[in-house]
Amino acid sequence: MIKPHSIRIFHTLIVQLAVIVSATASSQKAEPIDTLLERFDDRPCLNTAREFFAYMDQEEFMDEPVVFTASTPLDTMKALVWYWAGEWYYAEQDYPLAEKNLLRALELMEYSDEKSISDNLSMLGLTYMRQSKYDEALRYMQRCYQLDSSSGDPARISSSLNTIAGTLLAAGNPEEAEGYILRAITYAKHADNPSRMAVIYGMASEIENRLEHQEQALLYADSACQVEATTGNRYKMAVRQTQKASILVGMERYEEAENILVNVVPYFRSTGDQLSLAIALNKRGQAASGMGRQGEAVEYLGEAIVICQRIGNPYNEAYAQRAIYNILYKSDPEAARAHLERYHQLKDSLYSHATAAQLARFNAEFGRDELEKEKEQLTRRNHRLVWIGTIVSISVFICIVVAIIWFRKRQSKINELMSDMMTELNEARHSSTPEQETPKLEEPKVPEEYLTPEDKRFLKKLILSVTRMMDHQVVTVTQVADKMCMSPKTLNRRLQYLTGEGAKRYIMRIQLEQAKIMLLQNLDIPIVDIGNCCGFDDHSSFTRTFTQNVGMSPSDYRLNRGKG
Repeated sequence: MIKPHSIRIFHTLIVQLAVIVSATASSQKAEPIDTLLERFDDRPCLNTAREFFAYMDQEEFMDEPVVFTASTPLDTMKALVWYWAGEWYYAEQDYPLAEKNLLRALELMEYSDEKSISDNLSMLGLTYMRQSKYDEALRYMQRCYQLDSSSGDPARISSSLNTIAGTLLAAGNPEEAEGYILRAITYAKHADNPSRMAVIYGMASEIENRLEHQEQALLYADSACQVEATTGNRYKMAVRQTQKASILVGMERYEEAENILVNVVPYFRSTGDQLSLAIALNKRGQAASGMGRQGEAVEYLGEAIVICQRIGNPYNEAYAQRAIYNILYKSDPEAARAHLERYHQLKDSLYSHATAAQLARFNAEFGRDELEKEKEQLTRRNHRLVWIGTIVSISVFICIVVAIIWFRKRQSKINELMSDMMTELNEARHSSTPEQETPKLEEPKVPEEYLTPEDKRFLKKLILSVTRMMDHQVVTVTQVADKMCMSPKTLNRRLQYLTGEGAKRYIMRIQLEQAKIMLLQNLDIPIVDIGNCCGFDDHSSFTRTFTQNVGMSPSDYRLNRGKG
């Protein structure tokens, strides 16, 4: 029988040693990444961004280098620096700092490509999950899944489904998690990505283990190890082996679990991965307890608790606290009661972040989204059949006439559309001023079908890009084309098709529309400053261009239009 006093002394020494190590680490100099990020935040520019990513390359943190040029917009540089800082801090298990930088990056990614936004949302979901903020994690993961699902990429879809399953599992809903992980497996098989398949099999093993389907869980765990063996990644193999050991502990096959963990624990110590080390120590403590070595079990579990408290992981700490209580409740009731109280505190804290109502709401919304998607697919199929029948039934002549009318209508209304978009982006209502050289007749609103959603997104992104770039600088067609990821010739050709105007003319019209809004909404700003803000070289150039296109000078426009 173990002496309770000896166990408490040993446990106390472990805690004190961990605190000393933690204090020593915090007293050391800041990591270079902290210094470089602080330097970039103080002076965001091309040089500080390049210094940041040079360090990331040196540390081999990224698969591909990030390259900036002098024409790269500042918001793009900020978004990339802050996103990769979030990735770095997540890998270092500093989840509050990861959350901070990922949120900053997401604010600047509104008009980025969907994959970049999806990656950021996925990382935020994982970051909140690690902090046991399950409702926030699910909210971001649902947005991530919606983007990935619209992409049709099975690898991305399987990844977001896997993360949702992991979040639901951590939130205490393995039954719900099982449905998502089974769908993730289906998509992952179509993606033909061994690394992704191993991750998903590993998650499936954890879910089935929680559901006490141990045989099925062990099959998934073995499959994950087999797939991971083909990749040659030692770290990921250690993670999969830990998952397998966890299942073996649940099946009371303690010796088999210990044979795995005896190699895994030292490996995680050497890598510095505190979270994986805490999980492995937790399982090794449970295995030792199952074999009757209670003192050794308390040692491993106590170290796991200290690590979980240091990195802020209440989920795994709760399991360790409960395991120590089960060991001590007979031999040392007083110490056991303290661990039990801590376990209940952690349990209450965990599920205050993910109540049953919140999770039910998520699942209802998620299921509704899936149902709506199926309806949409069915509607699209029906529309295609109707369209084919219509094409067969009408003559070529009528098709040509309809196409001509559609094209002319779209061109005649493009000026009105641009004014609407500028108004929306500036969050203000104002009356559009008819152009002097092209007076507009009273016509009905443009039907939705005259401009496709893709065309609208393109024009809206173009307008937003120009308004962001023109702040105190001249905007060129080349710069705008680079921002839109196309050549100047392609940009010019597409604008000619959509608006009947060349790129240079259309950019100038965006500048004038922005100037109109600023003249009326910012009466205290001098006209010369408004011209500079809208990308004109000097005051005379602004006044001349404005007068030629609007029919009055900027000062007259402000006086006449601003009376109301």
